[in-house]
Amino acid sequence: MTTETWSTIHSVYELSPTTFKKSSRPKEKYYAVKGGDAFYRTRHWKTERILNEARALLLLAKTKIPVPKFIRCGDNDDGTMFLEMSREDGVELSEVGKACHMSGTVGHNYVGECENCKAIAQANAKDFIQTILLPELANLTSDTTGLDGFVIPPAWMLETDTRSKWEPVTFSDPVLIFIHGDLGPSNLLMDPKTLTVKCVIDWENSGYFHPEFQKWEVDMGRYYALYTERNIHLELASSITL
Repeated sequence: MTTETWSTIHSVYELSPTTFKKSSRPKEKYYAVKGGDAFYRTRHWKTERILNEARALLLLAKTKIPVPKFIRCGDNDDGTMFLEMSREDGVELSEVGKACHMSGTVGHNYVGECENCKAIAQANAKDFIQTILLPELANLTSDTTGLDGFVIPPAWMLETDTRSKWEPVTFSDPVLIFIHGDLGPSNLLMDPKTLTVKCVIDWENSGYFHPEFQKWEVDMGRYYALYTERNIHLELASSITL
């Protein structure tokens, strides 16, 4: 098995037989892409996101939630930051329905998309979130927003409120719970044979917030709809603003 490398506008990824590494990208890489300058100016916290996920993985290792194992985190030679973790194989929930995963005579479809597998996987993911993930996260409480002094709200809020810095807010009691911040079908890795949740990935937007911030969906269309709830975004933002 060889090492694979690919990139998006905001991250570089490296997948080895045993590890997965993500790195932030330098400013010049953004500006080399059409429209990348605007993306650089509005997509804040290039290196901070990487560090935030590293801290989250260390915290979550103490729970029953299956997450990648933290290996190391540090600075690249170009000033960007990297996070290396264990490789966790699986099929993104968002991709399950593109093929049938039931082999042999019980196969739903032998070619093309499979709505049956998609429905089974979504039901399993929903049960996992409700019975394991959310209870475990609710046990992690704090009186201060964010994680270790850094605050990044859920991904679906950031297109409404584009401020470049969120100050931590401390309450008189530990009323905040830990949230994923980007809990949708793309960040749930499913076992291709059992169609059950194998790993929860991409904790860049995680941190301590009010329980109302803990939004999630197992269907991609309904997850994207979270991005359009502008009034809810503003209400939530006001609850964590000094």
